[in-house]
Amino acid sequence: MSSASTRPSLSHRPLSDGDIPTICGFPRSAEELYFLFPRAVWPLTVDQVRATLDTRRDPTVVTLSENGRERVVGYANYATFEDGRTASIGNVSVDPALRRRGIAEYLVRTMIGRAFDHHRLPELTLYCFNTNTPALLLYAKLGLTPIALETRVTPWGEPIALFKLRMDRASWHSVSRIAA
Repeated sequence: MSSASTRPSLSHRPLSDGDIPTICGFPRSAEELYFLFPRAVWPLTVDQVRATLDTRRDPTVVTLSENGRERVVGYANYATFEDGRTASIGNVSVDPALRRRGIAEYLVRTMIGRAFDHHRLPELTLYCFNTNTPALLLYAKLGLTPIALETRVTPWGEPIALFKLRMDRASWHSVSRIAA
């Protein structure tokens, strides 16, 4: 039987410069990088991530603590931010060895909660490509709803649909109470 101190636990904190090399390892291919960081060039480098920090807000990492050791397992930020109005979550990414274990849900809930409870924004948006079914299902579970569909062309020349999803503060507080 494991004790509480050996059970893995998730927490979050602001990004530190030392976290960036770990984040660079999250995308496993040029295609995956496009979905996580659409403007980045394969392979993702520390300099590319640092360059995004000039235009992003609240870069946040999720850490997994187990047996007294902490490691970075997720990353997100606000790609756009308008004080008092809206923000858009961007660069949602999770360590590929730990996907589908609740880390993305924890990360997105953290970013949504921060937007509504800390920044007191009235709405939040995010974008997701149509091929990312697990993410679209997660966002629906969290209460984000599609409001627009844009056509994009991938770097390899294929058309792809980009969903814009939205949530307002009242909806978040309804979802939060149900999930609690």
